[in-house]
Amino acid sequence: MSLPPGRAASAMRRIWVQERGEIAQVADGVTLVAEGVGNLNAALGGGTVRGLLELLEHTVLPYLDWEETIVAPVIDRLYGTPRASRRLARQLQRVRTMTALVQADWQGLRRTPTHRQTVKLRAHLRGLGVVLRSHLEQVDRVLAPVLAPAGA
Repeated sequence: MSLPPGRAASAMRRIWVQERGEIAQVADGVTLVAEGVGNLNAALGGGTVRGLLELLEHTVLPYLDWEETIVAPVIDRLYGTPRASRRLARQLQRVRTMTALVQADWQGLRRTPTHRQTVKLRAHLRGLGVVLRSHLEQVDRVLAPVLAPAGA
């Protein structure tokens, strides 16, 4: 079953508005931890990084899966070409890659991280924050024309 373009755009708009806010909050949290607001070791010990990883795993990554499997074909159909969804697919892969790097860093930490581990984790967190924001901007650019409310 396929939704007519207007209904598909309306459904995607509602979900995108909701999810965009949550992803932006995760990106803000990642950036704050990466930039050392407070002590990174305290953030590690206090579970801030673990909490961010859980938000990524339970909020961001499922949304990205939805975007890839549901949104991309709708975008292709609405635009009449797969170019826009291919750009988004590259962004999705960057987000997944950076998320995997941060998760690997987290799993490799000792009880008291070394300076090198801390620097590496901070760099990967910064990178993750950048790709999350970049992805949000890219999706806004791609989706805005097709998700604009009728008559806007």
